[in-house]
Amino acid sequence: MEQGSIAVVIPTFDRLELLRETLRSVEEQERPATRIVVVDDGSSDGSAEWAESEATATVLRNPDGGWGPARARAEGSRLADAEMIAFLDSDDLLLPNALADLSFALERSPTAPFAFARALVAARKPDGWQPAGLIRPEPRELRAPLPALFARNFVPSVGTLLRAEALERIGGYPTDVTFAEDHYFWIRLAQLADPIYVDALTAVYRVHGGGRHTPGRAEAETAAFLDLIVADPRLARARAGRLGVQLTETAAPSFPRDPAGLARKLRAGLAGQPDKARVLASAARFWWDRRRRDAAGRRLWDDEPALRAWLAAY
Repeated sequence: MEQGSIAVVIPTFDRLELLRETLRSVEEQERPATRIVVVDDGSSDGSAEWAESEATATVLRNPDGGWGPARARAEGSRLADAEMIAFLDSDDLLLPNALADLSFALERSPTAPFAFARALVAARKPDGWQPAGLIRPEPRELRAPLPALFARNFVPSVGTLLRAEALERIGGYPTDVTFAEDHYFWIRLAQLADPIYVDALTAVYRVHGGGRHTPGRAEAETAAFLDLIVADPRLARARAGRLGVQLTETAAPSFPRDPAGLARKLRAGLAGQPDKARVLASAARFWWDRRRRDAAGRRLWDDEPALRAWLAAY
């Protein structure tokens, strides 16, 4: 494969209009991708046909559908044929600087399995785009990235670039976790070595009605994450943190409108836990950290007219 080559893998299912915007954001990169792979998982809205008409894209079709994002990424990565790979959901956007900033960081950090940056969470409303938060690590989390990442996913699923060699070392994109698969994936890569963080905004994580982001569903896959502790004792100290984050995600929808429901969810989440105090303390810290990140996203939006102008074109 060509040295310095970059592939972008985009899984999609029935998101033609969003896919058009996502692909455009890839095509307008300051450092161009050497290959763009669109993996269509059985769309019926013409997504595959449109992507095949685009000269920049290689299209892998699964006519019967049913792969899901994890399998689609795994299959698409086999066609990447590049030194570095970015996985990009078909409803998200890369800022023009994304591939340049991330590849620069990886090329200067030879042991890092992947480079990541910040992503703005935003929703497009009838009256325009609105900020909804910021995905970023806290400074303390960067001091010990692996256990911190095990506790909380601070790596955006969009705007992250990894080494193809690292992907091969962990046996390819894991397909045994099908909801919080990106979080599980970053943990597996970070077990190889610490990733490199780029203090820049590289992506927009789009919130919309067709998204899969329903935090409570991740609770069903807790066992898969906790099983990682058995094989890697470095993660054991982050167990309470992981359960605290999960507790917050599960209970947050009940706050503040349903205090009784909140209390029930907290009791259920703490039942049987030997370290209830640590789990609860982690949940509280995560809650306040998230509020600060939400505020940071709003400040970024207010302070960056160039960002607002760029996003208005999508």
